[in-house]
Amino acid sequence: TGTPIIFLHGWGCTGDIFTNITRDLYNNYEVYLIDLPAFGKSINDSVIFSINDYSNFLYSFIGELKIDNPILVGHSFGGRILIEYTSKYNNYNKLILIDSAGIKRFSIKKKIKILIYKCKKKYFKLTKQLMKYEYLISNSGSDDYKNSTNIQKEIMKNAVNYNQRKLLKKITKETLIIWGELDKLTPLKDAKVFKKLIKNSELIIIPKTKHFPFLEEPIYFKTILNNNLGV
Repeated sequence: TGTPIIFLHGWGCTGDIFTNITRDLYNNYEVYLIDLPAFGKSINDSVIFSINDYSNFLYSFIGELKIDNPILVGHSFGGRILIEYTSKYNNYNKLILIDSAGIKRFSIKKKIKILIYKCKKKYFKLTKQLMKYEYLISNSGSDDYKNSTNIQKEIMKNAVNYNQRKLLKKITKETLIIWGELDKLTPLKDAKVFKKLIKNSELIIIPKTKHFPFLEEPIYFKTILNNNLGV
């Protein structure tokens, strides 16, 4: 009971990943741990969501349950959704981003790697080398991509190619940015971009942690979160 607070998980996870860090909030907050569409108990085998679709889903979720002015917390992929949402909608209290995705970086090395992959894929298909073709596809991409369902893979393709840098200036409400110092999936330089472009924002870096600082240093993280929320 109390002030509503909604947590959105990262890629390949479920709302349960936040269970440990939210126990302290139950006496003062109405806590929502959502399994996003295509993940956990919200799995589906047919609908390919865009980031805009996820944003609209959240808007409908808040409207259907008549949640008033919630605090929004998003980790990684969940943060990407909240960037979209808070750049469009104003019905929230404050925003908390944890090692958020949303910045697309361009590198010559990566472009060359993608070009080589596409050339090999086309060549194996044209020459009907099916075993090599299937092996190439199944062993390409990140671990998150390899471990995803077919629907999730399509969702990921849409998401990673979507640069949200321009949306950051549209976020006007209080924003707390929490980041793992050693994160390689969403590097610390991304956090500094968020801090620079989101006007009313604060950046807190958790030393010696990577992409999941709330799991790696839960006591440290809960102290930061609780202090910010006034628990």
